[in-house]
Amino acid sequence: MTTIPRPTGRALRIVERLLLGLTWTVQAASLAVYTVITVQSPVWEQMWSSEPFNTVCLAAFGTSMAILWLISLREEQKAFYDRRAHRLHRKMSRLGHVSVLLIATLAASAYSNRIGFWVVLALFALYSNVMWSAWMRSRFLPPEDQAVIDAIQAREDQKAAAIHDASQKELRRQRLSAVLESLGYHLAEPETAATPPSHDEQPAIRWQIPARKHAPLVYFIRNGNRLKIGTTTDLKRRIRTLALRAENVTLLLDGGHTLERALHKQFTDLRIGNTEWFAYDGALIDFIADQNRLARKEEAK
Repeated sequence: MTTIPRPTGRALRIVERLLLGLTWTVQAASLAVYTVITVQSPVWEQMWSSEPFNTVCLAAFGTSMAILWLISLREEQKAFYDRRAHRLHRKMSRLGHVSVLLIATLAASAYSNRIGFWVVLALFALYSNVMWSAWMRSRFLPPEDQAVIDAIQAREDQKAAAIHDASQKELRRQRLSAVLESLGYHLAEPETAATPPSHDEQPAIRWQIPARKHAPLVYFIRNGNRLKIGTTTDLKRRIRTLALRAENVTLLLDGGHTLERALHKQFTDLRIGNTEWFAYDGALIDFIADQNRLARKEEAK
């Protein structure tokens, strides 16, 4: 049995551009159909003669919703790998689309052959949604790669939140200091008490990374608040593939796929989807800390 070869390189880029152009053409065609059916409906003359202000408001609302629909689609395409932004833009585009479609549906009710116009509207709404969803799905990364991007974005969000909290505390201290000085008092600087290391900050072993291929190892490699449990016979290459560093390796265990599957099952409550990534929390932190302590005892002997 022969298989059709998938296009690569320049051919792949051409195919992707053609599909993207077709997807946007369907969106534009749907909006054009909605607009034509709405504008040519006899209901506008009736509304304009009886309620001109409401007619203008409805027209402005429909225009703004159409703009929202198209802009949200564009932003969804640009921020697709940012899952949080992607979901937000998707919701906004659906809101705009449904609003414009609802106005067109109400306008079509004034036609004598309203059923035919409703069928046309339904078909274009279906085609536009199916085409856009199919195009977006074609942009999906493998779950393992997407998990890396999610972890990086989560880490950046945590940094931004920490900077914001620190700036807010400093602003609050300055406000209180200004008020107290106006009353003749002085706000003393708070003493910084030494805090014990958190459960997440226990000293870890600096694991030695083999320079060449080796016997199967199960590795625990951390990226922000997520941790990957996998197996490899070329750890150095695997770290480079994940775009991480040797310092991110928190634990190494002798073993292959059998041990890997057992560990995946052990920490299934912390697993992120069907990937090899886990939330770096709870039982997983305890397990790594215990294994590091055992490794230190072995080194001390």
